[in-house]
Amino acid sequence: MTKLQITLTDQEVNLLSLKAAQLGYDVTKYAKFILAREAEDELKRVPVFRANPAMEKLIDEAIEEEKLGMVKQWPLGKHDH
Repeated sequence: MTKLQITLTDQEVNLLSLKAAQLGYDVTKYAKFILAREAEDELKRVPVFRANPAMEKLIDEAIEEEKLGMVKQWPLGKHDH
């Protein structure tokens, strides 16, 4: 866990206090709420690519092979040329 310490102007505190009061929060809890909401919004921006049916079949087969231990794992760099 990381502790964040910031200094706010009186105007910033007043603005945050007004917004926080609407939700029944104090300034600290409201700031955490805003940061969490921003992080969640950022996650929604991660692009998602749909695989075609043939690719989905290959992916499913690879997952099954990995579960059965049929996939070889190579140490990184050992077989790079």
